[in-house]
Amino acid sequence: MKLATTTLIAAALATPLVAGDMETSQVITHPSQGDKTVVEGATARMNRYEDGVFVNFDTSGLTPGNVHTLWFVVVNDPASCETQPCTAKDVLKRTDAVSADVGYGGGVIVGADGTASFNWHQSEGALSGGWFTAGMKEADDAEIHLVVNDHGPVLEGRVDTMLSTYRDGCMEKSIPAPMPAAARAQGEEGPNTCRLMQFSIFRPSGANS
Repeated sequence: MKLATTTLIAAALATPLVAGDMETSQVITHPSQGDKTVVEGATARMNRYEDGVFVNFDTSGLTPGNVHTLWFVVVNDPASCETQPCTAKDVLKRTDAVSADVGYGGGVIVGADGTASFNWHQSEGALSGGWFTAGMKEADDAEIHLVVNDHGPVLEGRVDTMLSTYRDGCMEKSIPAPMPAAARAQGEEGPNTCRLMQFSIFRPSGANS
């Protein structure tokens, strides 16, 4: 049973939506873990509407009791990426060229069965806790990546910041070298090891395979 899950932003629930088709995507283990494999029984879903998107990320195979956060990656100009779909290199090293941004997408404490569910609403405009300044310009035209980060076991008195920042609780040496200063500034260092665990990709409308 899950110990905690994110909830949709309350304001979004009162907003009339013009919903498109529900998109689904496989959940894949992050290449930093040594291999990219499909996570069995896990699914990511996204619904684009006129001014934003809703995402749902249901997954398994995570470490029970550890804090995990979801990161919402937007590439506003995916046609300018070096490959299709876009990669972390495009997002972190060619940020301006592809008009990319990364923001917070929710936090959970994983239950005893290793499963977790993230639900997030993102409007066009600035991202929550955005690392850059691009935000999300046009929901239909953007390529969206969802990335799960493991913060390690809950640290006493720090659960709120671990659930709501990129690196709280984690040793500096565990933060990947390409991460920008804005990401490293979110939260305080601790004894745990941060690990990027899983991801999913949604191509622009009409481009999903």
